[in-house]
Amino acid sequence: MQSVILGQYFLMDRTLKSVNFFNSAITNEEVCIYEVFRIQKNTPLFIEEHLKRLENSLRIANQKPIIRISQLGNRLKMLYAANNISDGNVKLDFRFMPDGEQVFMAYFIPSSYPTEEQQQKGIKCSLQFSERHHPNAKIYNPDVREKANTIIEQRHVYETLLVNSDNCLTEGSRSNLFFINGNTLITADDSVVLPGIMRQHIISIIENLGLPLEYRCLPVEDISKMEAAFISGTSPRLLPINQIGEYSLKANHPLLQQLRDELEKDIAARLK
Repeated sequence: MQSVILGQYFLMDRTLKSVNFFNSAITNEEVCIYEVFRIQKNTPLFIEEHLKRLENSLRIANQKPIIRISQLGNRLKMLYAANNISDGNVKLDFRFMPDGEQVFMAYFIPSSYPTEEQQQKGIKCSLQFSERHHPNAKIYNPDVREKANTIIEQRHVYETLLVNSDNCLTEGSRSNLFFINGNTLITADDSVVLPGIMRQHIISIIENLGLPLEYRCLPVEDISKMEAAFISGTSPRLLPINQIGEYSLKANHPLLQQLRDELEKDIAARLK
């Protein structure tokens, strides 16, 4: 079984602790609000946006943390320095118990980034008929996650794409979703998805390029009308899809490459 934590230390509330004392178990009674961001070349990417989204998730879940979000930046520097990890993913984890007790933890987690072949040739995805109860908040949902993991393992796909009760696609199980038709991009409305940080930066690029963007959930039967599609997220960034179930899509669509080039320029500028 793959470890859920990397490095030698994790942050628990205000203290660094050895990973030997880490407990990943979550009970059904606990509410777990979390966030994941990426460090590259010792730089936490888009950290302000991630902390803002974490704060929003806590508000939606009606949970009040003892630790102020504005104080996390300095505490996280302790975590980076103690583990001497310059590239990887970090998870921020607030856990609230029924008796009022709460715990905050921050730790490096195993990460899987797309291969060069996946970036060029695209990935396969399967449909998953599931809906999140609070799509705008990053709240641990074991039912959706476990079902997605099972589909990914059994069908040998990279990601599952969630389908709602209207038979329309909303987002990936751990990513956001875009379609391309001509020079028009389509993504679900903010109200029905987790507003991903990478998604928002891609939307800004689309707007700066003056490309048409439609906010709507695509019916499953309309996948065949699309030319291309891609997912976005902290680990995949922008990753083309070559197949959704029985539907084939272009992984080399020119708009895909244009958007990816612009995104990489944005990230490179932040690493200087």
